[in-house]
Amino acid sequence: MMKRTMISVTAAALALTSVLAFAGCGKSEQSSAAEAATTVAAQETTAAAQETGAIAESDVVFNYNGAKVELNTPIDSMISAIGEANDVSSQLSCHGEGEDKTYTYNGFTVNSYPLDGKDYVMEVVVNQAGIPTSKGVSVGDPVSKVTEAYGDNYKAVGVYYSYDAGNKKSLQFLIENDVVTEIDYFYTV
Repeated sequence: MMKRTMISVTAAALALTSVLAFAGCGKSEQSSAAEAATTVAAQETTAAAQETGAIAESDVVFNYNGAKVELNTPIDSMISAIGEANDVSSQLSCHGEGEDKTYTYNGFTVNSYPLDGKDYVMEVVVNQAGIPTSKGVSVGDPVSKVTEAYGDNYKAVGVYYSYDAGNKKSLQFLIENDVVTEIDYFYTV
């Protein structure tokens, strides 16, 4: 009986430690709990999708009004290409010394991570229709359009369809009720 109680206490302590670790490593205080949960799910999805070659690396380049944003490139290049964000928030980084930052634009956000004193593009999250991928898939499209454009070589983790492009890059589609509700261009740090 005593051993079972100790195991339960230990399991509860480990669960609490995990929750606290993620709380300090998610989005800024200004972000909603849903955004933080989405980011954690996206990171877990990317970690689960280790098969390479499902899609071309060019498929994980975000295109906005003719400007291209590549993952794992300096954030300054992105800002030069697409302009200043409507809002920028930050918090202590889980990925290196410095701060992770979230740049909010109309219809999408860009998350960065620090490395050697510079900020790099880690993720672009599209949550509004009208900002298509390179193969024409947008928020609001049916899941069938995703598989027609990118094929069936994806990892389904929870409600995400994750296509691995190799080099730690993936394109992920959040699917709810057979409809795309979010598109993530993701680099695993």
